[in-house]
Amino acid sequence: MILTEQYLSHRQYVRKHNISLMQLHEFNHRLLEALLPKHNKQSSVFHSIDSNTPLLQVKYRERFKFTTEIAMCMIFDDAVSDALVIRIYHDAQLAELVYSNEFEKQFRELGGRVGVNNQASLRYSQNCFLNKWLIYLLEKGYSQDNWQAVSESI
Repeated sequence: MILTEQYLSHRQYVRKHNISLMQLHEFNHRLLEALLPKHNKQSSVFHSIDSNTPLLQVKYRERFKFTTEIAMCMIFDDAVSDALVIRIYHDAQLAELVYSNEFEKQFRELGGRVGVNNQASLRYSQNCFLNKWLIYLLEKGYSQDNWQAVSESI
């Protein structure tokens, strides 16, 4: 995760106004509702169709009654960003960032654990980043109406 001045100011704003981790999860869920495709059962991979913005890919990794796990990444002409893996809890209307890069994914799969003292801070930072990124996507014109189902992911 790249720490930019905008991200740091967003995180400071969130902390200053005493926004809890659960509130961030709730805000992220609302933002995803405005962003994700409406009819997402027809396919597991979707691409944004706005030609004025970089290609955004959403891949539905798991779908269950109460949870859905998606991976979102940006696809550029010469590179693909690391996927952000997000778990959505439908019954509680929450969304959280599970992991944000390939190293973190492999670290967890191999049994690595974040120290107890740093775990809450890490989750807070990650979900603050997700919140900022979702707001950015919506401001740039991505929305639930601008998606095309595709057969294969890139």
